[in-house]
Amino acid sequence: MNNNYDYIIVGAGSAGCVLANRLSADPKNRVLLLEAGGIDTHPFVTIPKGIAKLVRHPKFTWTFPISQSRRPDLAPKEIWIRGKGLGGSSTINGMIYSRGHSQDYEEWNTLGGPGWGWEEMKAVYQRIERHDLGANEHRGSEGPLPVSSGKFRYSLADKMIKAGEEFGLEAREDLNDPGLEGIGYYNHTIKNGRRMSSARVFLRPAMKRPNLKVITGIHVNKIVFEHRKARSIECQKDSRMIAFESEREIILSAGTLLSPKILQLSGIGRRELLESLEINTVHDSPDVGRKMREHLGFSMPHKLKKERGLNHRFRGFGLARSVLQYYLTRKGPMSTGPFEIGAFVRSMPGANRPDTQLYLGAFSYARTNDNFPVQLGHTDSEPGITIYGQLLNLTSEGEVMIQSKDPKIAPIISPNWLATDYDRKAMVEMVRTMRRFVRQPSVTDYFGEELIPGKRCETDEDILDAVTRLSTSGLHATGTCRMGKDSSSVVDNHLRVRGVEGLRVADCSIMPALVSGNTNAPAMAVGWRASELILNDAN
Repeated sequence: MNNNYDYIIVGAGSAGCVLANRLSADPKNRVLLLEAGGIDTHPFVTIPKGIAKLVRHPKFTWTFPISQSRRPDLAPKEIWIRGKGLGGSSTINGMIYSRGHSQDYEEWNTLGGPGWGWEEMKAVYQRIERHDLGANEHRGSEGPLPVSSGKFRYSLADKMIKAGEEFGLEAREDLNDPGLEGIGYYNHTIKNGRRMSSARVFLRPAMKRPNLKVITGIHVNKIVFEHRKARSIECQKDSRMIAFESEREIILSAGTLLSPKILQLSGIGRRELLESLEINTVHDSPDVGRKMREHLGFSMPHKLKKERGLNHRFRGFGLARSVLQYYLTRKGPMSTGPFEIGAFVRSMPGANRPDTQLYLGAFSYARTNDNFPVQLGHTDSEPGITIYGQLLNLTSEGEVMIQSKDPKIAPIISPNWLATDYDRKAMVEMVRTMRRFVRQPSVTDYFGEELIPGKRCETDEDILDAVTRLSTSGLHATGTCRMGKDSSSVVDNHLRVRGVEGLRVADCSIMPALVSGNTNAPAMAVGWRASELILNDAN
């Protein structure tokens, strides 16, 4: 096995697969991609609704226990998940293709440094996209990534869009308009009824190149430095220890939870933490693992009146019908993500851009005895309809910290939910916004009894209590290796790790501010932008 490469990429997720493709396009570059998970050949990976099985399958999902409780009287029971294997989380996500608001990237440009504003990132997206709506001044149609616009449609979904117009939103053919505010069918990374993961689109074509080596089932323990230069990576595969040397650069694309862990294990982090764990400090960087921000979501299922909805299509004979339809036609409810309709709205007074993302679909999950929604794959036995909201601009900051120098030990994840007055007030306003939406004339006859949190939950205190107990997070975390102009930032605007040489980070962890939407598209864009910076710097 050749152990010497020009570029070593750690993590074959949404960003890492893009990097592997772009860096290996030049046959002179010897590129190594390391992935702790396995290959992505299971049939459920390509079936969009296969997500219901994948998220509970240990072969495809990493599980990270959360260290803190939301309330003193509640035991910690939340688990965050990430994709495991080629494609990373793009193999188990909801496939929603959401780029965010143009102002998000202007904020990146301000906080992170030049080169990350909307004009630069819009150009990246246009180079990535092969959108079925065709190209215009904001989107692309010649790139490698298929993007489809709402292929599974039904009359109640159209009524939800009409309700959005009654609510004051513009109905949009493309929800990725830079101004974002509006309602419409979600864009998905789906083509002909098949999931288009980052591995399928970017990595598989590149794996045919002789200058790209991909190794799965290999765990990175740490980066080894020589005179502050990242020189090699210490790994373990099965019971064997292996080292790979880099002639040029090592790029961490292990994600918001694992990239800071690898940095800390390698001696880059808060000195006091590293010394307490007997790790030699290569560079004292206190913000490694800190400044984590996340979207917080709250699901409000209702009984569905007048229509059967979709619950019956995922149970018994209805499920058999859906599966048969999918295999015969690649259409129907199995051919799309969990939610069909999306909306971006302003909940807080004075918000300068949409601060709430809504997801709507004519289904509902079964619930436990304490009224908590069951995970994907278990729909209610009765007709249901769901409105799910995510607060996009939370100000609470969490952290990810190692608790041992043993690489096999999971880091301590402390999300620090609802720590600020703004976040608490914004979550209450989001719930009230969702309730106003379902009372619009076009849908009020279909939204029946509110099952969560229920009509008895009316005061701000009651709503906040329900949100604290029943909200969900862990899908869109960012910022643990934040990009910045200041010396305390972890990476600079070229994604180079401060204080050392030959090491970069390129994944959602570098984002200096949240994006107003799902993070899969921005993660791929970060990978693409990073490849441009790396290749330009090399030249």
